[in-house]
Amino acid sequence: MLPQFLPNASRFRPSRVCAPIATILVNSAPRHVHRRQVIRETWGHPAVTKTLGITVAFGIGRDPTFQRPVDWEAETFGDVYQLPLNDEYKLLPQKILTLLQMASATCGPVSFLIKTDDDVFVNVYALKELLEDLKDKSQERNFWCLVWEGMPVIRTNHSKWYLSQEKYGESIYPNYCSGSAYIINSVVLDAILGLSNRTSPDVPAEDVHITGVLARRAGVGHVQISNRYAFASTSEERIASGQTIFAHLGPGAEDKVEQIWNYLIQKRRLLRNESLGGL
Repeated sequence: MLPQFLPNASRFRPSRVCAPIATILVNSAPRHVHRRQVIRETWGHPAVTKTLGITVAFGIGRDPTFQRPVDWEAETFGDVYQLPLNDEYKLLPQKILTLLQMASATCGPVSFLIKTDDDVFVNVYALKELLEDLKDKSQERNFWCLVWEGMPVIRTNHSKWYLSQEKYGESIYPNYCSGSAYIINSVVLDAILGLSNRTSPDVPAEDVHITGVLARRAGVGHVQISNRYAFASTSEERIASGQTIFAHLGPGAEDKVEQIWNYLIQKRRLLRNESLGGL
């Protein structure tokens, strides 16, 4: 069952988090105040995303140590969902499902939702182009993502991803999306949320539970777009060219985000000037 949303934490404004094409839901931690601000000042800047028909919202759990800056941030920007859950790995499936549920309740049916993490750089210009291509597929029962296939269940006790035979009997997980980013439409969202309200998470990994276990039960498939993903070794040029949409940057992401964003903007200006010069 999903936890109830905290009414006194609903400081977000629909005008800030709802969009005609897509809402990007960024999983974040209360202590990552600076990381969220960097996103707001770069690829998630409202002046940029609004022109693309896209918005960005952040989902965080509870941490009393950081409640005061979170309160200020939520009231100031209106783009933070604070959930009645401690920010713990084992609660991540419930956190993301509740975030998806609240986005749906706030904005109503949307063409697409994108779930991502706060250490991921999103090329929103390339994302807009992809979503335009997917416009006619907004009713399909699919996730669009980097699909992991044939992944074994970890039985090593000391592993973060350990899962006992009693808890999950299968030895191989169903196909699932990389949790770094995945695209979901309203049809799939309704199907997943309908199941999540009746079941407890089988696995602590959010990506496996939501896009694997629940997806299989709901008859939802996956479309592989792994060529649009990159990890720490990705080049700025590949992002700027639009080949990479989702770049997982990992530790120190806030510093890398600014660098990549500046390069992307310079590249776009250069291409625009070259285009105008050729007229």
